[in-house]
Amino acid sequence: MISRLLAFLPHAHRWRIMHITRCGAQFPGGRQGMCTAVLAQCTGCGVRLHKVFYRDISDAQARRWLG
Repeated sequence: MISRLLAFLPHAHRWRIMHITRCGAQFPGGRQGMCTAVLAQCTGCGVRLHKVFYRDISDAQARRWLG
């Protein structure tokens, strides 16, 4: 119960569980190309983040951009 209450306090997220996938996508401008999708979860509060980069980036760069 205390861990649920601590989730409401401001904290720096620790993104540990990460899934990085690359797939083809249609960009908002109408073109088609490769994109990188990142799904991460904070180990402290369990918040999930889903982010799509509309270009092919490396795994290290995706981890660096999450913080």
